[in-house]
Amino acid sequence: MISVSRLLNGRQEGGDSVRFSPDSSYPKVLVFNVTRNCNLRCEHCYSSSGGHHFQDLSLDTWMRSIKEASDMGVKHILLSGGEPLARPDLPSIAKEAHDRGISVELSTNGTMLRNKLEPMRRYVSYVGISIDGPEPIHDDFRGVSGAYKKALEGIRFSRDLGVKTGIRFTITSRNYQYVPYIFDLVREEGLQRVCFYHLGYVGRASRGLDVKNEIRYKVIRQVVELSKGSEFEVLTADNPVDGILIYRLTKSDKVRELLLMNGGNKSGERIADVSPEGEIYPDQFTKVKIGDIGNLRATWDSPNEFLTKLKSRRNYIKCSSCPFFDMCNGGLRGRALALGDVWGKDPSCYLDQIVREERSV
Repeated sequence: MISVSRLLNGRQEGGDSVRFSPDSSYPKVLVFNVTRNCNLRCEHCYSSSGGHHFQDLSLDTWMRSIKEASDMGVKHILLSGGEPLARPDLPSIAKEAHDRGISVELSTNGTMLRNKLEPMRRYVSYVGISIDGPEPIHDDFRGVSGAYKKALEGIRFSRDLGVKTGIRFTITSRNYQYVPYIFDLVREEGLQRVCFYHLGYVGRASRGLDVKNEIRYKVIRQVVELSKGSEFEVLTADNPVDGILIYRLTKSDKVRELLLMNGGNKSGERIADVSPEGEIYPDQFTKVKIGDIGNLRATWDSPNEFLTKLKSRRNYIKCSSCPFFDMCNGGLRGRALALGDVWGKDPSCYLDQIVREERSV
């Protein structure tokens, strides 16, 4: 994850302790997809959730994994799904993590917040609500009329409860032109964060829904311009080339230093994902299994072949001779995997566009 606002404005942020921390034996961030049930059916859902009822893992299973995560030194747990608030015992999961000193973040479609957030407000440090653009665009993506209005109600409810609240926006070929709209919405609603996600090709999200790299470059340039002097956090996720773009634009030695400290994509190392079925993956979008929830710690104590290679990925990724590899670390392996070679070049790398634009100036 790239903190655009930190790189541009120099303001320290809460996630810096993870983004710029040295490598450790275990991940600092775990994504807990606690259910595959969802009241929406989003076109770009990475977990293919919703549509019918799924059987969730037991509460005891998640509680045991939280204790193990705490013993491993995990600092953040992101509760996701599906729609995590569709799970009635979510407050118990959040409380357990909070009481063990783990920061709890909630990733939600927002439509259930008004009815579900109150019992867990003390245990959640951040709520991120997905918005895809103006109301007609959002409702079309989400497959349910009225989803936007309920999400906006949820945003305001979370904000008014005093919980740190922000918007999550996934860049696609159908909504990339609404980046200014999202900035305006964050500002008008008095929110503290916005995160722009690059599409991962998994679940219902196909490569055909992604933007071309020429457009990607222009979109992130726009994000950068709109972030200058912002009073709220601006992040991008799942494409470390965004940081390289900021470095090339600013030519700042401090930006370069921070990007080298960040180290680019750290899937399987700094972050990992636990599916609703209890399978462990390097991240939400790279569906190569590295472990099981019943043996959380053992996933890293006795890593399988793929995780071992991830830890030394420079030896395997085919673009590792790139002069910016130390800032990028090869990007998202899930997108390369979707094209047939997990060690191939991330198709969302837009360095060529950055160099082309520099030469044209």
